[in-house]
This record gives sequence, C-alpha cells and structure tokens, in this order.
Amino acid sequence: MDLSRSFVGRGPELALLSDAWAATAGGDPRIVGVTGAPGTGKTRLVEEFLNGLSGVTTLWLAADENEVDLQWEILRLTVGRLPGSATAESIRSVDPHANPVFIGDALAGDLSRAAPLVLVVDDAHWADRASIEAIRYAARRLHSAPVMVVVVHHPPGAVRRIPDGQPNPGLPDGWRRMIESDRGVALEIEGLVPDELMQLAAVHGRPGLSPAAAARLWELTDGNPLHVRHLLPQLSMRTLAADSSPLPAPYSIAGTIASHLATCRAATRDLVSAAAVLGERFRLSDAAAVASLDGAALTGATTEALAAGLIVEVPGAGGREFEFADRLTRSSLYHDRALAQRQELHRRAALLGGPDALAHRLTAAAGGIDAELADEAEQAARERWRSGDLSAAAAMYRHALELTPRGPARAARVLTTVEALLVAGDAAGAKDYESDVAATGEGPWTDYVEGYQLLLGGRIPEASELLRRSLTALRAGDSPDHPADLRPRVAAQLAIIGILTLNYAEMAEYGIEAIEAPWTEPWVAAYTRFARAIGLALSGQAEDAAAALTDADTPGAAGALDALCARGMIALWTDRLAEADRDLRQAVARATAGEALRIGQALGFLSEVEYRRGELADSVLHAELSLGDAEENLRVWEYAILHALACYPRAARGEWAAADGHVRAAAHWAGLIGAGSGLAYAAGGLAAIAQAKGDASALLAAASDIEQHYDSQEPGTHLFGPLRADALAQLGRPAEARASLAAFRAGLARPDRRSVQLSIARVEAQIALAENRLKDALRHAGDALGLATEIGLPLEGARINLLTGQILATLERRAPAAAALRTALLQARALGATAYAEQAVDAARTLGLSIETPEAVFAGLTATELSIAKLIGRNRTNKEIATELSLSVKTVEGHLTSIYRKLGVGDRIELRHLASRSSS
Repeated sequence: MDLSRSFVGRGPELALLSDAWAATAGGDPRIVGVTGAPGTGKTRLVEEFLNGLSGVTTLWLAADENEVDLQWEILRLTVGRLPGSATAESIRSVDPHANPVFIGDALAGDLSRAAPLVLVVDDAHWADRASIEAIRYAARRLHSAPVMVVVVHHPPGAVRRIPDGQPNPGLPDGWRRMIESDRGVALEIEGLVPDELMQLAAVHGRPGLSPAAAARLWELTDGNPLHVRHLLPQLSMRTLAADSSPLPAPYSIAGTIASHLATCRAATRDLVSAAAVLGERFRLSDAAAVASLDGAALTGATTEALAAGLIVEVPGAGGREFEFADRLTRSSLYHDRALAQRQELHRRAALLGGPDALAHRLTAAAGGIDAELADEAEQAARERWRSGDLSAAAAMYRHALELTPRGPARAARVLTTVEALLVAGDAAGAKDYESDVAATGEGPWTDYVEGYQLLLGGRIPEASELLRRSLTALRAGDSPDHPADLRPRVAAQLAIIGILTLNYAEMAEYGIEAIEAPWTEPWVAAYTRFARAIGLALSGQAEDAAAALTDADTPGAAGALDALCARGMIALWTDRLAEADRDLRQAVARATAGEALRIGQALGFLSEVEYRRGELADSVLHAELSLGDAEENLRVWEYAILHALACYPRAARGEWAAADGHVRAAAHWAGLIGAGSGLAYAAGGLAAIAQAKGDASALLAAASDIEQHYDSQEPGTHLFGPLRADALAQLGRPAEARASLAAFRAGLARPDRRSVQLSIARVEAQIALAENRLKDALRHAGDALGLATEIGLPLEGARINLLTGQILATLERRAPAAAALRTALLQARALGATAYAEQAVDAARTLGLSIETPEAVFAGLTATELSIAKLIGRNRTNKEIATELSLSVKTVEGHLTSIYRKLGVGDRIELRHLASRSSS
C-alpha cells in the first residue's frame, strides 16, 4: 500500500457529494459549490469522490489566475474533449465579447449527450467571466440530464495564511444564488481535526506524531493540510508536544512575512516582535512596555502594523486590544528574532505580572540555574498534576529540574520529573535523565523509577528485579522517603510484567495488590485498574474485567484513558468490535484534546479492530501510526507486538515486502526482549502471512511457535484458533488434525467465545474435507460462515467461502462451487484483500472453474435455462416465469430439472440462493 496516496478524513463531505450525485443520477441534477481557504484540500476531496464513481464521464476544467482576462479560455482548452462538441465549434467562431448565453446553450447540449457526467471547474474564482457565465447558463438548462456541476473556489479577497497572489474576485453573484437554491449544495471545507492530522503525518512519512503533538499542530494550523505538510519536515515529532512556544511557520510563509516586515520601520518591528511574545491577542499598552515604545513612536508603529495587515484591532476594544492577522503571522514574527532577543523580551514581559509571568520567566531563564524559580515551577507543576493536566505538569517539572542546582534537592526532583514524563507518555524525554536517576542513590523510589524506565525500554528481567526489590522494601516499611502511594504504582508495573510474560500468578497477585493498596493520585488508580483488568481478561475472566470498567468513559476523570483503553482491548478480544472501535477511537480523540495517553498500544489495537472488520486500508494507517508513536517515544517493549499487528493487514493486502519487514522486526525485538507475549505475536505475524499465502507448512511452523510461547486463557486475543489442527488438515493429515483439535478444545478456558467457535467450525470443515466427509464439511462451513456474519468478520467470511467452494467442487457441484469462489473473490476485492482474491482465482483455475463474471457460474446452461435460473433468483414462481418467458408451466418444470442436473443443485431453494449470489 502506497501510504502517500492515502486519503485522510472527509467522510461527511464525501457522503454529501455522493448524495448530490445520487440525486443527479436520479434525474434531479445538483450544482455543488466547494469552498474553503487555500490548502484545505478542496481539489483532493473532489478527486477522491470521482475515484469512487464508475461508468461516469468526468470533464475537469482548471482555471488559472494568469488567464483570468482571456475570454473563453478554460472552455477553449477543454471542451474539445467532448465528442462532437458543438461548444468547441461555437467558441471558434464567436466574438470574445459575445453573450455567454449562446455558448452556454451549446454547452448544455454537449454535456447532456455525454451524460452521465460530472463537470468540475477547479479554481473557479480565476475563471474568465465569459466561460464561467456560460457554464452557469448551461447548468441552469440541465433540468433532468444526469450531469452534476462542481465549482471549486476560494472565498473572495486576499487569503493571508498561504500567499495567494493577487486578491481573487470570487464567483459571480449568479453562482452564489444557484448554489443557495434548491438545486444547489454548499460544501465549505475546513481543516482536519487532530486525530486526522496524525493520519496525514503518517501518509507523508512522519508516523511519530503523537495525539498531544497533533493537538499543538492543529492549534497553529487550524488543521489546514497544506500548512501541516509544509511544517512536518521542519518539526521534531518528539519535542512538538512538550514545547509550549509558538511553532515555526512554514518556510514559504515565514519568508514572505519576513520580507514584508523588512520594509517596516524599526519601531514597528519592535512592536510586533514584543506582541508576538505576549500571545495571539495582546493589550497595546503591554506590547508598548515590552518594546519600550511610547508617544508618537507607538502611534506610528501601530498604524504601520495595521496597514501592513500584521495585526488587527479587536472589535469593541477601543484601540486598547489587538490580535495578529492569524497564527502563522504571530509564529513568523516570534521566530524572526534571535533566541537571545526573544529571551530578553520574555524577561520584560514577565515584569508585567499576571498569570503568564511564570511562563515568561521560564523561557527567559532557559539554560540557566535559578533555585527560587525552580521551586515556583515545581509548585506550578504540582497544581497542574492535581488538576489532571499530566502532560503540562510533566513539562513544568522538567523546567524545574533544569533550573535546579546540584545537591540533595535535585535527587528527589529527578525522580519526580522522570516519573511524570513516563506517566505522561514521554518515555523518550525520560530517557534523557537515565544517568541522573542512577545517581539518586538506593531506595524503593529510585528502584521503581529505574525499573519503570527499564520496562518501557524492553529490559524486562532487570526491570522485574528492581521493581520486586522496591515492593519488598515498601511492604517492610523500610523507607519513608517516597510518595505515599508508591506501593500501588510498583505493584501495577509488576502486574504489567506478569501480563507481558503471561505469568498468571503474578498477574493476579500484583494486580490485586495494586488495586487494594491505598492511593492518593487518581492516575495511579486508573493505571492499576488497567493492569488488573487486562490481567483478568487474559486469565479468562474478561466479563468480570469489563464489568469493572463500565465507568471508563466518564469525562474528566484523571487518567481515565487507561481504563478506556483496557475496555476497548477487552471488547476486541470478546468479539464486540463496534464497542472496541468506539472506546479506542474515543481514547485517541481525548488524547488529542490534552489527556495523557500512556497506553500507546491503543492505536495498535485500533488497527486490529479495523483488520477484523475488514477495513484494511485504515488498519494499515493506524498500525503505522502506532509504530511511529512507539518508536518516537522509545517504548521498546511495544515494538514486537505493534510490528506483528502491522503485519496482519499488509499480508491480507498481498503487500509481501512490507509484511515480511514487519514480521522480521517483530521477531527481532521479541527475541531481544524475551517476553512470551511478544514472541507469540511475532509468530502470529508469521501465521497471518502463511494464511494469506495459503502455505500450510509455514502455518504449521507458526502454530508451533504460538503454542510454545502463548497460553492465554482468553482465546479471543487472536483469530487463529486451532492453528495446528488447521495446518495439519490442509496438509492431508486429518487424524493428527483431529487429535490436535481435541487438545485445543480441552484447553479452552472460554469455549463459548464466538470467534473461537467460528475457528473450530472452519477447522472441522477442513478436517471433514480431508476425510472426504463432504456433507459434514459443508455443514461446518455453513456454521462458521454464520458466525463470521454475526460477529462482523468479513475477511473470515471470504476465507470460509473459499473453503466452501473447494468442498462443493469435490462434491462435483461445479456451479455452486464457482458461485462460492466468486463470492469469496468479490468479498476479498471489496476489502482490498488482494492475497485472498488471488487465492480464489487460483482455486478456480485449479478446479477448472471460471468465476470472473456472473454468467460464468452458469456456463453450460442454454439461454432459456439461464433466463429461468435468474428469475428463480428473483423469487419468481413457475407460473410467473412461464408468463414472462411465454412458456408453458410444464416446459418451465422440464427446464428446471435440466438446470438442477447441470448445476448440481438439489432443489429450488438452493438454486435461488445460487442465482442470487451469482448476480452480486
């Protein structure tokens, strides 16, 4: 999958365009106006909409600001593409200043003859007046022809966010009236939301954009995709969320504004630089004080800044308050000054006092030592921590630490800061202080923080040793110099290690201790709930775990995302895919709104939800996002699991190089870390590739690896089911397969899980096929298909239809076999599961069946027999068929007997099912 060609977001907008086309195709043509600021993706949206249409002609007219005065230009350049165009002939002979009605009349005829058609006028605000008016007249005449007109345009006037040349004149007023009429559809395109910016970053090769960083990027750019694409190469994904200063503007915009600023007087430059330090909105008196301006110099500078369009007066402020024209202007002006100059401006701004004084002082003091300021920063960090703003608190703790001189006070501050960074999800930031943590001396708090770091770094045995030592000391009460609720923090981390190593005794022991130990910080309670819930789920008590998380989506609860992620993961494992999708998406959305997302796997498991639901393109994207986020933040212990999850959709799509790369990386990191869960997931990646390639030998090898490393009591954690039995049956070893299946069933803690029942039924069908018990095989396959449909697992449904086709072919029922394989082919193609589509084609070729067209299923029928079969598929009676085809009822019955024999179907119900499937 070429991620760079992926389309991000815009679901409601695409739906609106699709509705407009549906009305047009139904004889009620629509005129659609697509407007929005430059860079919001208007053209890309329309292209994506057109890509989803089939059998529709597209005529794309692109206007250019340099040709706005060339009458008839855009029509002259494009209408020649319409067959037998009367418009082209009319333009060649018309006076440049002729009435557009004449050309519009010819164009309406051309468009009607070419229907169904979508006419797009891109950058319509730059279209020459003659052409755009002729197009409007033509659109008015298209009362019932299936022709939709789409005009893509900017709002009138200059747009400062991206240099846009001369101010555009906008569309003529007649177009506005048409778009606002009953036939019109007005579609205003705004920026992408933060979680969509994460996807946009991934498709442009920067998958490490975290939810918090995406939120900051959105604040600067309003989600404008072009702005974001310009900024991504300039930004560090790791520091983006932590840095509170204005982000830099794209080079092109910053350069334009800098050139413009260079023409202003020194006093004006000083004024806007001081204002940029104060914020997007500022009091003129404050900016004047910071810039050391008063009297005539201030008046002149303000007047010039207003005239230059750098600032605007806040309405109703009486000239006392101003704001920048937009965020990018402020960012450009802020970064236009050297670091030392900015620090001096922040120092002056701090003298003004107010709620922002501390932030100004911290920026001014960057790189220095100031014990008093460090104490103030730590106090501010505590206040933010108590309010649940963990990311901001972690950043403030870091300020305090950097300002702290060497000595006893620094040791405690190191531990507080590093833990805060870890809790806020910034493991990479915490890694900067590894040597500082080691130098803080012995004790349970140091052991805990160092163990926490080692755990995230994938060094599980060392982490376990330190955390156990910490917990032993805390149980004995040997050291009072630590946070009051350190014990549940340590126990929760040990429970997580139990989960990673699949040690059920430790999951239970430490999970219970984490929950029952007294806590003072809400985030501690949230994290202990996560550890305990996942431990319960993996030990076969998923329903109890889910019941304990019913309030996980309560807004405002500090650290609640931990519980929400746990609930989403458990819903995934218990076949409640819609709930899993809801919870995990909500967790990501809330993280972009400022909550700390410590459970980085949320994106990875969202990818698996999408994979199970057959949303493979989205699954690939979220898998890349989860990996990028983990790698950017050095959460090494997640690498094996996330690489394996990324392999699943790639394998289904037949993207073998990418799938192999992910599975090799999963195996590499699993081997380094040594945790059973990672090793099992790496084997799962191998199994996914083997399934997609139809390689039973490789599947058997993967099954052995999974059995060796994974004994979760929750069978819904994956869809592989009795993998060894599946592989053995495919290899023609049914007796061994049956024994393996019996062992699998005997070891199930939760045999009632529907996805497991599905896997068992499918493998039962595979074994019965190998044993030539074909009726049993069909029955089991039917049971499996019903469960796949019930749960909502379309890819599994395609795989089952593949197997059903092979069973039917063995029964010499060639037409139903072809129909089943064709269904599998269409299902796989609809999902983008190229690997399984190829399996269907290969199976049909091996069996000598043709499945590419509906008619191929009925090869061998006469024309009359084919007509009767299709009418049976539409639920017609023999009498109705006889009337429709001008035959006698007895003749219809005779043809039906022949049809049953030729197709290998047993009765009318089976024929109806076959005909309805084959017409899809």
